[in-house]
Order: sequence, then structure tokens, then C-alpha cells
Amino acid sequence: MINLTIIGLGKWGLELVKSVNKVSSIVRFNTVISRNPERIKKEAKKYNLSVFKNYNDLFKSKKVDGFVLCTPHSSHEKQIKYLSKYKKPIFVEKPLALNVKSAKKIFSICKKEKILLAVGHNRRFLETYIFLKKQIKKNKIGRITHIEGCFSGKSSFKDNRSSWRNQISETPLGGMTGKGIHITDLMINLNGMVSKVLARSKKLLKNSRLDDSTDLILEFKNGTMGYLSTILATNKYWELKVFGSNGWVKIFNEKEIVQQIGKNKIQHLNLKYKNIEKRELEEFARCIKYNKKFPVDLNEVLENTKLFQACVKSKKNNSKFIKV
Repeated sequence: MINLTIIGLGKWGLELVKSVNKVSSIVRFNTVISRNPERIKKEAKKYNLSVFKNYNDLFKSKKVDGFVLCTPHSSHEKQIKYLSKYKKPIFVEKPLALNVKSAKKIFSICKKEKILLAVGHNRRFLETYIFLKKQIKKNKIGRITHIEGCFSGKSSFKDNRSSWRNQISETPLGGMTGKGIHITDLMINLNGMVSKVLARSKKLLKNSRLDDSTDLILEFKNGTMGYLSTILATNKYWELKVFGSNGWVKIFNEKEIVQQIGKNKIQHLNLKYKNIEKRELEEFARCIKYNKKFPVDLNEVLENTKLFQACVKSKKNNSKFIKV
């Protein structure tokens, strides 16, 4: 059993713990680092987590195989630099960093200390996405000509205003930081680098400090075009559509597939949903055990960070196209 320490037992950190504790035979969280142990006392007891205020006490009394960071995005570089002295693998929730300079520093630290770094893009582990990727690899839809995606929903938009996720410094460009970046990760994984982007982002409503409507117009290095929208002020909506010279495939609601290949009729498929947080953490555990790389390629993580930074710049420049 691989034993992990969770750093940041907030709403999403708790979801990660729940995804594996008591249900996985491969990995579990056995410890949590918290500045306020009393605040998480109930959750820690429920999921059998030992609570520590500092790392020295943690390592004196518990076996730890890796760290999982579920903390403010801007703090990742500083935290990883500190954690690197323990020489343990690190899983960090997306986004790895809010700018390219910080992402490169993190890579440099982990490379120097020979630390396994994994970035949590859980949608890579969707059965529907794995199906879509296989269809593309088999050349079922021909040459990709256009990609569209949407990831919308309230999440941070409805959180308490004091939440760090509801701060513009941590969540610039509306839903791009928490939601849209998932879709651009999948787009880059499927179709390669983005060469330029135009970003629009507006605050239409008054009940949040964040932009509630954001979209991107994308052009990939290989010539493919794309579009993405992420709307915070609406109910959850998720889709990814890939159009090719011989057909198209659409993932809807993360669980359903609609496709038309060649002259065949439109097909509707429903694949069994498997817990993607559990899958990514179990894969992280296997990477620790067998000393292998995590399947989310760090070069793609860097490309996504470059794109995100260009999106922020595009908005600041009155929604002009910006080179990535």
C-alpha cells in the first residue's frame, strides 16, 4: 500500500481523500498537514488521517511515500521547493503554476532533486476520453480540422467570498483556471501545441468578483482551429467535440459519446463511468512503486501553462490574438 500525505484538506482535497480511502487496495492517504488541526478534526477521524502541523513530526511517526498538493495555485512553486528536501514524489492539482517562469522553476527543482512530479488532470482518465483518443489514433475521423470544448458550472462562483478560489489573483480569467484549463489540456494532448489565442472574459453579473463568461479562439501549430467556452454563472455543462475529414466524435457530460464516422449513421454510446480521481491517484501510486513517469506529460503541462499565460495577456490587450 502506498501512503500519501494530503496538503490542503479543503473541499477538493477531501474529494481526493474520499476517492481512495476505504476503497483502493493500492493507495491511501494516511496523513494530513494542517495549520489548523481542529478545523479538520471531524474529517480526519472519518478517513483515518493522522494530523500534523509540521513535516518533522510527520516523518518521525508515519511512513510517507508521497505528497499531494491541493493548495492555492500561486503557492505551488514555494511549497514544492520546500518539499523537495524530503525527496518524495509530488502530485499537484492543476494548474501547476499561473505562469511559465514558475512552471519552469518547478520542473528544474524536481529534475535536480530527481523527484517524480505528477500534475492532476483527471479528465485524462475518463473512459470516454480514452475512447475518443483511440478513435483518433485509428484515424477513424481522418485529419483533425476543428476542436470545440466547454466546461461550465458555478463551483468557485458560488463559494464563500473569502475562499482563495474566489480571489482574482488565484483565479484570473474567470473559469479558465479551474475548468477551462482541463479542456485545453485535452486539446493539446490530442492535437499538439497552440500557436496563438484570442481570449474574451467578462463580468456580466454582480454576485461574484470573478468574470462569469469566458471564451477562447484557438489556432494550433498544425493549422487546426478551435474554440472553448467556460461559463461560471450557469449549471454544469461539459463537452469536447473533435471534427475531422472523415467524421466527428463528441464527448458529452463526461460519460456519453455521440459520433458519426464516414457515411455511417450517428451513434450514441454510454460508457460506464469510473472514478477518475481514484484512477489518477492509483496511477500515481504505481508510478511511485515501479519508478515510472506519470502519464500527463510535463511538456504538455508547460504548453498549457504558456497558453494560459497568453490568454491572460490577450484579455489585457483588448482581446487581441497573442502568440503562445
